[in-house]
Amino acid sequence: MNKYFFNHDLSPLLGLADSQTITFIGGGGKTSLMNTLGKEFASHGYPTLLTTTTHIMKPDFLSDESYIENEDLGQLANIFTNLKKNTLPLAALGIPEKVVNSNIKWRSPSSDFCEKIAEFSKKFSTKNPYKFLKILCEGDGSKRLPIKLPKDGEPVFFPKTDTVIGVIGLSCLGKPIKETLFRYELLPNLTSLDNYFIKSLQSADIVTTDFLYRLCLSEKGLRKNITSQKFCIIFNQADILDEKALAEVITLRNQLQTKGICPHIISVKNNYIIN
Repeated sequence: MNKYFFNHDLSPLLGLADSQTITFIGGGGKTSLMNTLGKEFASHGYPTLLTTTTHIMKPDFLSDESYIENEDLGQLANIFTNLKKNTLPLAALGIPEKVVNSNIKWRSPSSDFCEKIAEFSKKFSTKNPYKFLKILCEGDGSKRLPIKLPKDGEPVFFPKTDTVIGVIGLSCLGKPIKETLFRYELLPNLTSLDNYFIKSLQSADIVTTDFLYRLCLSEKGLRKNITSQKFCIIFNQADILDEKALAEVITLRNQLQTKGICPHIISVKNNYIIN
């Protein structure tokens, strides 16, 4: 197992070179991964918008003029069509909702406005085919837990999403499912995937790679609402695993590859991917 330390070159390693609208779902590390990729795309000259279809904390690394906090398509267009020299083409959109621990929590723009953004993106990218607009959207909340089951109405993909990235925080391994799985009460919904396996959890009740395998494949888990979109699984927090646990996750990655999924093992915190 080899580590490759990425530096503004993670997106091609994840097969995202042609992705235009990406929705991030699942648990442990969605926002960090989205921000990392957003900065990377912008550093390569791609106009990039960070946003949400649910809730997200306002990013703290942009200049004031790069924040869009109302449904103003003119402001969005102005940011990307009148860029100042030596300014990264990176902006963030969200509607202020409340203050949480001195940080501003954003809610999603309206679905109608998201549709307008998608249409703007299409027109912008037609005029600028070599620097088309990237939209990166957090479409799921997990209350900072490493894994999640979606309820009715979740996840919410940004309009015209072509790539869905499901994120799993590997800090869940070996820990009680009830403590690490957001919406634990929905666990019986997975019974249609493997009734015997779900029943057996009552005696074991910890997160294993077998459990993650089923979570990744279930249409009531991370595959929910996936149709024609490219679907990737990101196992984040590789840096916390010992050699034995990492070997088990590599085996899991290889198993998922045989199912036509694009899984990757990374550490967003330490900027590396496992080959």
